[in-house]
Amino acid sequence: MKKSLSMLLVAGATLTGLVACGEQEANQTTPNTDANNSTNTTEKVEIKLWLDDDDYAAAIEPAIEAAYPNIDIVYEKVGAVDARTKLELDGPAGLGGDVFIQPHDGMSESILSNILLPLGSDLGNMIEERMLEGAVGTVKVDNTYYGIPLATESLALFYNKTLLEENGFEVATSFEQIKEQAAQYNDAATNKFLLRFQPGNSYDMHFFLTGAGFQLYGENHDDASQVNLNTPEVVAGLEFFKSMKEYLPVPYADLNWDTVHGEFIKGNVPYMISGPWSIAEAKQGAIDNEFEWGVTTIPTINGVQPETFSGNIIACVSAYTQHPTEAKQVAEFLASEEGLQIMYDVQGKIPALKDASVIEGVTEDPYVAGILAQAEYAQPMPILPEMSKYWGAAETMYRSVWEGLATPEEAAAKALDDYNTALQMTE
Repeated sequence: MKKSLSMLLVAGATLTGLVACGEQEANQTTPNTDANNSTNTTEKVEIKLWLDDDDYAAAIEPAIEAAYPNIDIVYEKVGAVDARTKLELDGPAGLGGDVFIQPHDGMSESILSNILLPLGSDLGNMIEERMLEGAVGTVKVDNTYYGIPLATESLALFYNKTLLEENGFEVATSFEQIKEQAAQYNDAATNKFLLRFQPGNSYDMHFFLTGAGFQLYGENHDDASQVNLNTPEVVAGLEFFKSMKEYLPVPYADLNWDTVHGEFIKGNVPYMISGPWSIAEAKQGAIDNEFEWGVTTIPTINGVQPETFSGNIIACVSAYTQHPTEAKQVAEFLASEEGLQIMYDVQGKIPALKDASVIEGVTEDPYVAGILAQAEYAQPMPILPEMSKYWGAAETMYRSVWEGLATPEEAAAKALDDYNTALQMTE
């Protein structure tokens, strides 16, 4: 989940220049900026669909074609994280996908590169009405919608019910309880700790700051002038973060995926902070190692429910599509109840819906329910291009505090300096 955004402003003219002259020039296309443009044809239309899962594609393709008999889906396997850069190259040459999926952290660069077709007010209204607020924020800029959230993800608290019961503990709802339980449970000599998380990961640790009132890029998370680093809220959040080192006295470098996720899967840790990407292995681990487990909201900090980042998988329409009407229909179908049911059944991904009960099996899944409970307290991850400079500055801030290399005040001040320096280097 480590986010890596770079400010690659790739203009359409530059992209076109990457395409060889001669025969390919005849196939070059320019971005389509009219969200309401129609192909005005009754002929069967081919829509190239980029997905990253063969099983999902095999299930969704016939469903789309049944719903829209005039559409013929041409599936190509393209990784979600690779789709943006591939479209920047293939789109001008007329070789790109008409519809593709990508993670939320590619949206800002996609918008800057003009490779996304604005979806228009009708789809915008649908998104507002049906999708989680935290998910809407990852596709919307200045009341323009550039994608449809399909799946959502958020960090949450995973707990080993068996270990907790063996030690006479209730599932903690506050970090004060976490500290009380850790004081009884921990044994540093045997590497035995109540709670594990990744203190060097600026995506994961965001909730410590929001628990103290931090608002990245302002209340709506869309104001680049309000990064709000080096504020009293950040310092207070870092103070509490620092206090957790007493209960998890391990260097950040040693608290990685294997020692956090892996130890929970083995049944060795009562609590870990992770996301839905851990559910499948946790289910198998519980079977193999004979323990009961669950997922719930992040514990409160000083009575405040911390907010996590809302991460999402987004369906987008290429600005280079020659069939915008049909391409939007395909994207809309992916986000329909039928489409999201297929996604959940095949991939187990959590639909980004306000009312997930319309998807059979979701609300009956106690682990998904725990993620969705925290998703109610999730902030949309900012899709401002400046966000690419935040991750590294914040990562250094957390790590220096965790290792005792800087006070929270010093770390917050340096984070702001690092962030501003990174921005100046791109001007």
